[in-house]
Amino acid sequence: MENLHLKEQRDIYFSPEVNFSAETGVCEVAGESYLEDAFLFYEILQNWIDAYEGNAIFFKFKLTYFNTSSSKGILNIIKALRRKFDEGKDVTVIWYYPQENQDLLMEGEDFMSDVDMQFSFVPYQFE
Repeated sequence: MENLHLKEQRDIYFSPEVNFSAETGVCEVAGESYLEDAFLFYEILQNWIDAYEGNAIFFKFKLTYFNTSSSKGILNIIKALRRKFDEGKDVTVIWYYPQENQDLLMEGEDFMSDVDMQFSFVPYQFE
């Protein structure tokens, strides 16, 4: 299995940076997700998670904004992580949110509730 790296795109639509390590299981999605066809973008990430055979995944979401279509893709990623957890894998989810953006905190809490899996929430200073 290969690492997955997608650079952040900022044109008419924005896509987040993606760094998934097949060696360590550390995965990060960071930036803005304002996509016209979020399903295709997030399907690539979900397929990588589904194919990952390691014993542990350490997943970091550090999104500063996402649109409604992206939220469905994010939920699908979280559901894929839940499936790994149900298979007995060690799954850690960290949801970073800008300290001043309580809406993003609440979104993360909603996702956590949707899949009934524990997340850690970490505020940070957005520059």
